[in-house]
Parts: sequence; C-alpha cells; structure tokens
Amino acid sequence: MSDMPTAQDQQVLITRVFDAPLDLVFQAWTDPDQVAQWYGPDGFDTPRESVTIELRVGGRYELEMVKRASGARFPVRYEVIELDPPRLLVLRSEPMPQVGMHEPTVTRIELHDHGEKTRMSLSDGPYTQSAHAEAGWNAAFVKLDAVLRGDLARSGD
Repeated sequence: MSDMPTAQDQQVLITRVFDAPLDLVFQAWTDPDQVAQWYGPDGFDTPRESVTIELRVGGRYELEMVKRASGARFPVRYEVIELDPPRLLVLRSEPMPQVGMHEPTVTRIELHDHGEKTRMSLSDGPYTQSAHAEAGWNAAFVKLDAVLRGDLARSGD
C-alpha cells in the first residue's frame, strides 16, 4: 500500500509550443515588465511594481496577483533554486495559504529550442488538488502567447 499515490502527489504538467525563439520565451519569464503582462489566471492582473526578479540561484522571484473583481491581493513568493539561461528556470515556493498552496511547491520551466519556435515544459507541485493550479497556468499561458506575439503590448498602446 505504500506505493499508492497520496493527495499531495498531484503535479501540474503542461507542454506548450510558442511561435517565438527560445531567448524571447526565456525573457518573457524573467523580465519583470513582461511577467507583469501575462502572469496569473483570467481575471487577475500583476502590477509591474509588485514584480521583483533576482535572476540567480538563491534569488527572489516575487509578484502580487490582484483579482480585478474584488481587488483581493495574492502575493506569490519563490526562490530561484536552479538556473541555466535560457533553457531552465526552477522556482521553489514556501507554503502560500493565501493562494491555496498549503505545502511548498517546485515549479520547473524547461525550454527547448525548435528554431523560430520554443517548446516549454512546465511541472508544478505537489498539490492536494492540481486542477485549480493547472487551469490558472493554462490561462496565464494564453496571455503569455499574446505577449510573445506582441498582441498585449499593442492593445495597451
């Protein structure tokens, strides 16, 4: 019975291909101006002034998501635990009960060069219920795709 998965074993696993070169996708993950444009699920904004990224092992990766409907604020705090630009970024969070994360999680972003396209593999967890996190990441990646295509920058002009 010890091989049975526990509720805490759920991982979010997402693979997406972006129509952008590897360096641009990595920059979208690591440039605070760009992160502020896409990070967070539908109905949330990430104010630029809340984004702090120290791109080094041991550095901070922090931001605050704000729910448009209520103004509720959700701080997100990570430590960079692995870094191999422009291919790998690994972040560890302490528990963040305010965003429904009651245990530490590890978010691993791997980028693979496919010429003018980039395949991104993300794993995130463990979670007791991963569906909410998976939906949030997928919604954020729709916005990330728009940032990479330049759609969000143009719509804000």
